[in-house]
Amino acid sequence: MAPSDPADGRRRHRRPVRLRTRQLPRAAPDAAVPDAPAEREPAVPLRRMARRAGRGAVSVTRLWRRRLPPPDTSEPPPPPKELVRFLRDCGVALCRAGEISERVQRVVTTLGTRYGLHPVHAFVLPTGVFVRVGDGPDSVVDFAPVRGDTLRLDQIGTLYAFVRDLYEHPVDPAEGTERLRQVYALPARFSAPLRVLGYTVMTLGLGFLTVPSPMALIGYAALGAAVGTLRETVAARLPSLMLALPVLAAVLVTVLAYRYSGPLLGENPAKLLIPPLITFLPGAALTMGTMELAAGSIVSGSSRLIYGMSVLVLLTFGITVGSQLMTAHPIPHGTAASSFGAWAPWAGALLLAVGYLFNSSAAARSLPWLMLALVLVEGTQQLGNALFGSLFGAFLGGMSLPVFSQIMQRWRSAPPSQVTFLPAFWLLVPGALSLTGVGELLVGQSDRGLPTIVSALMTVVAVALGVLVGAGATQPREAGAADDPSRAEEPDAPEGREPGPGEPGEAVTPSAPG
Repeated sequence: MAPSDPADGRRRHRRPVRLRTRQLPRAAPDAAVPDAPAEREPAVPLRRMARRAGRGAVSVTRLWRRRLPPPDTSEPPPPPKELVRFLRDCGVALCRAGEISERVQRVVTTLGTRYGLHPVHAFVLPTGVFVRVGDGPDSVVDFAPVRGDTLRLDQIGTLYAFVRDLYEHPVDPAEGTERLRQVYALPARFSAPLRVLGYTVMTLGLGFLTVPSPMALIGYAALGAAVGTLRETVAARLPSLMLALPVLAAVLVTVLAYRYSGPLLGENPAKLLIPPLITFLPGAALTMGTMELAAGSIVSGSSRLIYGMSVLVLLTFGITVGSQLMTAHPIPHGTAASSFGAWAPWAGALLLAVGYLFNSSAAARSLPWLMLALVLVEGTQQLGNALFGSLFGAFLGGMSLPVFSQIMQRWRSAPPSQVTFLPAFWLLVPGALSLTGVGELLVGQSDRGLPTIVSALMTVVAVALGVLVGAGATQPREAGAADDPSRAEEPDAPEGREPGPGEPGEAVTPSAPG
């Protein structure tokens, strides 16, 4: 037997290797066998933190989206046409009350924001008012011409009180339109004879300011009564002749003055022509036109200046015709009367207030305020004349007009500032100066006519500049809220609202009489 290899013996006696496996628990016979779990990736701390941060960001984003409302993509409804028409009518009424174009635009836009309209655009001319609400395809545009006579003082006071109430309590457009119609339909407070008497007193007051002599005052009274009667007759029976009324009045005054002033009164007829034509003098229109040109309203300012110059031409034409119909009678020697003393201008201011009360049907309670305004403006003008001459006096008087009117209307019993402004403006008399210069240049062919016209133009500029300075001084600190519709308060907010027309803190500018 062959010997065996020792390596084979070692290979035969080696124990077999057993594989150790993990014993799983036996499941119950009726239990379902679960699926084998998926293999998991090794846990990494940074990856786990990133996943948690991502889930948190998603949760915050979902929460934020729930709190924010969805964006409104619907277009706003178009503004009601009745409301736009009412805003237009308010602008027309303010134009008839004598406000300048820039002021009317601000009032219309601010009233639009009170009614919740935005944006509101207004374009105002002395002869028309344009109003547009909105900028998109649904915007509403309306226009109305400015027709009718200038409102009386009682109508102006009622209108400003109504607009002031609209700032606090907006009314329905139909009701507001009816209120405006009631303002237009207000009857005159005084009868025709009393209005003629008021015109006569106004003529006397302006006569005290120009040529205060005893005999001249008699002529002023007679000529004022004649022109007042002519105005009432033409307005009541011949309204178609209203456009020719300045020419008719100038012819009548010139014929009577040239016929009776010399032999009866002993006065130069040229001195008696201006005061009876007080309501036709375009001094306010010339001053307002200069102001609007300075403020950037080129169209409105140019139209007012052209209107004022055309009225001057009509009055000059009437004076020329009257002088050709009747030559001046010689003045007897020794009949010239002496002038009154230094109290004459103050008496003229008081008479002018009384005349305006009757002629323009102002409320009786406004008479003390009219007198106070006229006396203050006259005193300011006299102070300027004494300090630096007539031009500085005109500037100082114009600057005092809006200041005094704003201060006085702070009292509850005082009328709106526009009511006190109109009579006080006639104390400056730029229209009288210009008409005198034109009459001397064309009718009398005098060399003094041209210097008088230049002096009148300088007076108009001085008055306009003074009114601009005074109006700027009376502007409220937050005046931009009235100009910017987005800064306006809600209609029912009693505090922080913009001042209404004629209220303290709002600059009021002159108006042109009819």
